[in-house]
Amino acid sequence: MRALVALEARIVRWTRAIALFGLAALLVVSGATMLDVALRWLLNRPIKGLIDITELAVAIVLAACLPVVVAQRQNITIRFLGRGLGPRATRWLDAFGSAVLFVFVTLIAWQLAVYTVELAQSNRTTWLLRIPVTPYWAVATAICGLCVPVQAVATVADVARAIVGAPPAREGAPAPVGGEVPP
Repeated sequence: MRALVALEARIVRWTRAIALFGLAALLVVSGATMLDVALRWLLNRPIKGLIDITELAVAIVLAACLPVVVAQRQNITIRFLGRGLGPRATRWLDAFGSAVLFVFVTLIAWQLAVYTVELAQSNRTTWLLRIPVTPYWAVATAICGLCVPVQAVATVADVARAIVGAPPAREGAPAPVGGEVPP
């Protein structure tokens, strides 16, 4: 069980690194947008094609945040039923919710992969600069695809916690398994 907790902690660390990459990319996009606005206002000279680049970057930026949300269990949970049924039922409801989320992120990753293949087959490009969109969507799809193994680990951990009677995972960090105290 300790190995499972350590794996969850490692996953949280590397998904945070991916999210930091997304944040850095968002700051670059924001800076470019502010520069574009300033150039439009001061010199009446916008940055040509910035909308194309922004459009491509935003897909990756948004995708970069999803694995950390899944790893840290920042998704929406409804606790009123578990409170009424007690701690054992709460653990099993958490395990069920994790399994449902696993199915959901798997379906999302699959559909993004289908969409990316369709983009590649149609040779889609951006409107103004004619940049091929497939490589950018492939990166976004791969990052979203990381949610599948991340949620698989979370599901296994939640089922293990339900079986051994450990407290449910806290939002933002993996919960202890088998009475372990988190660091």
